[in-house]
Amino acid sequence: MIGRGVDYYIDVFRGALPFVPHLLNQILYLLKIGKPTEALNFLWAHAFEKEEGAALAEPFYRRNPDWAPYPKRIELEVSTQCSLRCPKCEHTYWKEPQKMMTMKEFKHIIEQFPTLRAISLSGIGHGMERKDVYLKIIEYLRKKSLFIQFFDTLLFVDEKTAEKLIDLRVNKIWMSIDAATPETYKKLQVGSDFNVVIKNAKKLIELKRKRKALFPDLEFHYIVQKPNVKEMPDFIDLAYEITREDPTILTTIQFTRLIPFKENSHLIPTVPQEIVDETTRRAKKYGNFRVEFCNVPDYSDRLSVSECTAWTVPFITVEGDCYPCCSLTEGNIRHKLKGKTFGTFDVNLFRDDFRDVWYSDRFRKFVRAFNKNICPKVCYYPRPCPIFNINKEQVDETI
Repeated sequence: MIGRGVDYYIDVFRGALPFVPHLLNQILYLLKIGKPTEALNFLWAHAFEKEEGAALAEPFYRRNPDWAPYPKRIELEVSTQCSLRCPKCEHTYWKEPQKMMTMKEFKHIIEQFPTLRAISLSGIGHGMERKDVYLKIIEYLRKKSLFIQFFDTLLFVDEKTAEKLIDLRVNKIWMSIDAATPETYKKLQVGSDFNVVIKNAKKLIELKRKRKALFPDLEFHYIVQKPNVKEMPDFIDLAYEITREDPTILTTIQFTRLIPFKENSHLIPTVPQEIVDETTRRAKKYGNFRVEFCNVPDYSDRLSVSECTAWTVPFITVEGDCYPCCSLTEGNIRHKLKGKTFGTFDVNLFRDDFRDVWYSDRFRKFVRAFNKNICPKVCYYPRPCPIFNINKEQVDETI
C-alpha cells in the first residue's frame, strides 16, 4: 500500500505540473476580483478530486473507506430533456417521460450537502434546452461559490449565453462532440449541427480572449464509436482550431470508448493502436493538449475494484434517485435498478436525507467492501462495471 501510494503521488505530480501556471493564474484572478471562497473551492477541486485534478487524498480512502469525509462534490442530473436522437445514447430508446428538475427540487438536493465545494451537472439530458431554468440553477450555484462544471454540445450556447456563462465564471465546460467532420457528426449526433456548435465554441473562446476572462475552461469529450475511430487524430486538429486563441495553457481531450447495450451494439468500435499513437502524436505536436483515453483501445487495462473510490461522489438523477457512481446508470439499465440504487437498498433524495444514508450501517458495509476487493451486487448486475475489472467470484450479493 505504501509503495503504491508513493507511485501514485509521483504520477500525480508529473500530470499536474503543466497545469500549475494556469491554475495559479486562475486562483490569483479570483482573489483579485474579491472571490476568495471561489478560489478556495477551485483549489480544493483540483487538489482533491480525481475528475478535476490530483485526488491527493484518494490513496487514504482506498486504504480505509471510513476516512472519507462527507461528500464535498456531487454529480447531479438536472434534466432528461433532449431533442437529439444520437444512436449511441440510451435516451434515444427511452420510453420514460422527459423531465426538468424544478428549482425547489434542486435546492432540496443541494441542502443535503452542507459542505459542498464542487458540482458536476451531468447525466442524460441537455440542460440548455431549458436555458431559463438551467441558467438560474447555475446562478444559484455561483452564489454558493462552488466549483461548477457541466457537459454540453454547445448547440444552444449562442453569443448571449456564452457571455452569461463567462459572467457566472462557470469553471469548466466539457463539450460533447463525437466527430471531426460534418458528415460523421450528422450521423452520430442526430439533430445537432456541426457548423453551429463549432461556431459557438469559437465564439466562446473569442469572448474569453476579448474580455480577458479565464473562465470557463473548454474541454472536449469524444465518445469513440465505429464511424468516428479514424477521425480521432483529426479531432486534435479541430480542437486546436477552436482553442488556439484561448488563454488557457492546457486543454484536456478525453476519448471514451462507447458503453454498449443492445440498441447501440452496432457502434461498438475496434480501435487500432496506431490510431491511438497518431492521436497522441498530434497532441504532442501542438503542445497544449492533455489527451486521456478511457477504455481505449479496449477494456483490457481496467483497474481492480479495490481501487474504486467513485462512491465518494454520489450521482443523483432528475427523479432524485441516488447511485454510488454515475457509470451505474449508463448503458440503458436504469429501469432495471429502479428501487435498488445501491443493490440491496434504495436511496432517493426526494424521500431520504443523504446524511442519514452516509452514516448508516448498510452504507458503511457497502463502501468497506471495495478495499477488500469485494464487489457489491449493484456493480455487477445487471451488467459489470465498465470502469473497473470485476470477476463474478468477487461479487457479494448481500451487499
